Amino acid sequence: MEQRIGERYVLTEPIHPLADGVMYAGKDLSLHRDVFLLMVEKSGDASSSDYLRVLGQAAQFSDERFFHILNAGLAENHVYTVLTAQKGTPLSAQLGRHRMRGKEIVSAVFDLGKGMQEAMEEGISGFSVTAENMWLTEDNRLKVMNYWSPGKLVSRGSLGLCTLLYQISTHSKQGPATFDQYQENVVPSLTGLTSGQKEALLALSRRVFREEVSLSSFIFSLREIIALEKSPEAPPKAFIPPAAPPAEPVRETAPPRIQYRQEEEPAPERVRRTEKPPRAKEPEAEEADTREKMPLRRTIWTLGTVAVVLLGIAVFMYMLLPGGPSKGPGSGGTAGNTATATPAPTPTTTVNTSTPEPTPTPTPATEAVPGQIPNLIGMTQEAAEQAVKAAGMRYSYFIEPNPAESGTVFRQEPAPNQPANKGDRVTFYISKG
Repeated sequence: MEQRIGERYVLTEPIHPLADGVMYAGKDLSLHRDVFLLMVEKSGDASSSDYLRVLGQAAQFSDERFFHILNAGLAENHVYTVLTAQKGTPLSAQLGRHRMRGKEIVSAVFDLGKGMQEAMEEGISGFSVTAENMWLTEDNRLKVMNYWSPGKLVSRGSLGLCTLLYQISTHSKQGPATFDQYQENVVPSLTGLTSGQKEALLALSRRVFREEVSLSSFIFSLREIIALEKSPEAPPKAFIPPAAPPAEPVRETAPPRIQYRQEEEPAPERVRRTEKPPRAKEPEAEEADTREKMPLRRTIWTLGTVAVVLLGIAVFMYMLLPGGPSKGPGSGGTAGNTATATPAPTPTTTVNTSTPEPTPTPTPATEAVPGQIPNLIGMTQEAAEQAVKAAGMRYSYFIEPNPAESGTVFRQEPAPNQPANKGDRVTFYISKG
């Protein structure tokens, strides 16, 4: 029996249960079109109002990798959300029947990750991206059904994408409990990938399970893994965990080996694992010390060079003065005039002009405010590092091609001027030109 919502919508049949309700196929009688309707039971007037407010914000976002919200309202004891009808089926219903191969799976997850980055820029994050919340189109593209309700910590961000890749490749509705289980099952399932791609994917997934990879870094690495198809025997160094910290910080390679958590997950619970994360604090401290000492050495060298040059100029000018050493005392009466006309304090002027000590000393960004993310856009790499340190925070950076001026910061995560705690991490991106 058909269920109606007022005089406009008709619910025909249930399609898929979601975390907070059931999605139905239906019709919009007013506009004569097929729609999907998500029916959520009301738990109170206040909570219904909050839910509708969140839906209103999410409806402003439009991306082909997400269901689009057309309308929402209250009907008896339910809150209904009208969504654009889609071709395809829920992913969970296709896990045992799809024929996607390794390359196609990785590409689909990569495309979905780019959509998640777009949503994050619009302030939408924290939703689940595992199989139960995904829709699979007829051309094997992934779409998020509910992106306004928060998901579990292990089902969102880069860890959620890792779980989704595991579910699709192993045809399993359950995610891996440990990385060992992930490694054992996902490698033989990713048919069509080269050995270099599989090795790089496992190295990336291991870091994700250790909570060391943000969403943006995960997407960047997936792009590199897809590109490895052309050179399977030469996986990039970014995917091979180094055995020991480098003696000097190599700033030209990306991404650097630094631990950090996902920006969209404050205080995530750690997934149970058998491997312990490497001790990253000591190399990080050594790298910070080295970077702090290098500007000091350059400052001392610069001051010494300037002092020597100015002293040489002063001596040369003194030699040219009347009565200077170039005018010998053997010139008769002139020597007497020279003794009285040459003031003794003349060389002291060279001391005053040869010591502009404060000029070359680099100073950190003074606009850094403790407890607030500094604005790094447009800064050079060194200035951005100083600004983050002055704010009492940690940082990591990537060098990527961008139309911005080479060597300057063109994007940062989190955004500037947001509240932050001491020790939080800021990721910024430097233009390669």
